Amino acid sequence: HIPDVRPGAEVVLLGEQGEERITAEMVAGWLGTINYEVVTTILPRVPRL
Repeated sequence: HIPDVRPGAEVVLLGEQGEERITAEMVAGWLGTINYEVVTTILPRVPRL
């Protein structure tokens, strides 16, 4: 849960913002899966910037 996020707000699912970084490997570790599954299950409607 991320407090104060509203529709239309820019968020980083994977990547870097400032000094913070989230990798597919990190997310996979949290979910108990592999990085390939993380990146292939991000829906196509999520804009990539």
